[in-house]
Amino acid sequence: MIKLYRYLFEETHILVEVTGIIDDETLAKCGASCRILGLDSEKPILQLGSYVFAGEYKDTLGTALFFEEDPEGQKLKYMCKSNRTLTMQRAVLKPKKSATAKKDGENQTKEQSQMK
Repeated sequence: MIKLYRYLFEETHILVEVTGIIDDETLAKCGASCRILGLDSEKPILQLGSYVFAGEYKDTLGTALFFEEDPEGQKLKYMCKSNRTLTMQRAVLKPKKSATAKKDGENQTKEQSQMK
């Protein structure tokens, strides 16, 4: 017996505002490639090349309209709209201390206090 499944997909467009220490040249080097973690969470994470951003969703004042240029660059064609904005701020990642590193640090502190 063959089972047929129907999947429903919902498409949503979101305006993403990236702020922080990044310039247009850096964005151009990254191209269209990016990684997004937790897009459906309250605090998504965005990676553009070696840069990492943390963000939050906000309601857009009015509606954000998206257009695409025609191949000749003379006219704009309506593409979609959005009522949500994902505001991303530059984030600095710190290495996580491992459990062994914490234990080593505790052992060194105990040894130092015993020496006194």
